[in-house]
Amino acid sequence: MLLRLARISDKENLRQLAEITFRDTYTAFNTAENMENHVAKNFSLQQIEAELQSPACQYIVIETNQELIGFAKLVKDHATDGLTEQKVVEIERIYVQKAYHGQQLGRQLINFCIDWSRENKFEVIWLGVWENNHKAIQFYEKMGFQNFGTHVFVLGEEVQTDFVMKKAL
Repeated sequence: MLLRLARISDKENLRQLAEITFRDTYTAFNTAENMENHVAKNFSLQQIEAELQSPACQYIVIETNQELIGFAKLVKDHATDGLTEQKVVEIERIYVQKAYHGQQLGRQLINFCIDWSRENKFEVIWLGVWENNHKAIQFYEKMGFQNFGTHVFVLGEEVQTDFVMKKAL
């Protein structure tokens, strides 16, 4: 397993991985229409390519046998309520293919994100997690993140609530 910063040449594989892992995680909880709208907006090849080229974004990928099996997307200097006075980075997405769950890859991804954020002089790393994703919330708590509020997440036409969690670096 290799953790590394994503390259522009990863765009199609990253797009596929992002769509597959998002669908695997949330299809059972959302309407087909909302899922299609969200996927079309956020996981198009053009969107992924633009994010890979953006100085505001940093993707980290896990690769095995030249296949991408997990990723995280960081958004630099993206503050939320309660963090506007600090230099922050958001973990906007973090996913590992289901076939690789239970292998501590999420922990490795989070640790890579934390190390990268420290090296780049960020003070706080934060994320939003759906209020009903109890497994993820427990994982983030184990990784040292603390809940400090909520924010709205819109998936298609549905307004959902995310817990907002942070970790001082």
